[in-house]
Amino acid sequence: MNKLALGTAQFGLDYGINNRRGKIPVNEVFAILNYAFTKKIDTLDTAHDYGDSEKIIGQYLHATNQSFKIISKSAPLSPKHLDAFFYQSLKNLKVNNLYGYLIHDFDKFKANPAILSQLQKYKKRGRVKKIGFSLYYPHQLEYLLKNKVKFDLIQIPFSIFDQRFVSYLPKLKSNSIEVYARSIFLQGLVFKKIADLPKKILKIKPKLQSLSKISKKWQIPIAAVCLNFVWNNRYIDKVVIGVDSKKNLEENINNIGFVKIIEKEEITRQLTLLKEDDETIILPINWS
Repeated sequence: MNKLALGTAQFGLDYGINNRRGKIPVNEVFAILNYAFTKKIDTLDTAHDYGDSEKIIGQYLHATNQSFKIISKSAPLSPKHLDAFFYQSLKNLKVNNLYGYLIHDFDKFKANPAILSQLQKYKKRGRVKKIGFSLYYPHQLEYLLKNKVKFDLIQIPFSIFDQRFVSYLPKLKSNSIEVYARSIFLQGLVFKKIADLPKKILKIKPKLQSLSKISKKWQIPIAAVCLNFVWNNRYIDKVVIGVDSKKNLEENINNIGFVKIIEKEEITRQLTLLKEDDETIILPINWS
């Protein structure tokens, strides 16, 4: 399961458009992390802005003496304030170093590129192995590539509906940049009943219906279709999934068993045609 990374936003927040239970209780978080560890999921994705997610992960690591590769993300701060928050993240997580640390606010970086220099200092000190960016838009990646900004790891939204970054993936791989795909379920949008769709994103209705038809035709759960579409992309290093229970994680791991079916050319072609370019629909940050 090394290609799976566990997203932890819901450990610290009431997160997701289809989330009915809110923030996950701490005892259940521990059960999820225990199960993930036994299934050789080795990477956790968190952030300073994910409520008390970092602290809860830290409590688990301290209580169990288990270890994961941890990726966290910066708050939108100036370089002079970043130090305090970076070291607070280490303290919250009860670790001496991180696998990855990402700039979470691209506009803040553009206004003050010294933020990346600060991350490079953490890397030189051995406090973080890889540094990079969590992006939302292809034009942000174009800026990084055009200006030859050096980074090791990038996190991008990628799903059946959101395929905006696909053309850039070979270039990233050729530059030895790790690529993490997030939002593969669009924060649960793919599971939402058509009748419950907010008016602002009703435009996605026909594509949700097409996804449902593909799922029924091949007798594959929608979650499995979405997960394996991203999983099968050879340029993706990690697929970040959020879960709301141990059972949910078990289901997602079982869904990888459908990977060979989703590889079929007919299914891949149909799913690729479901891409949506309207960013008011495919970016959850635009839904509010």
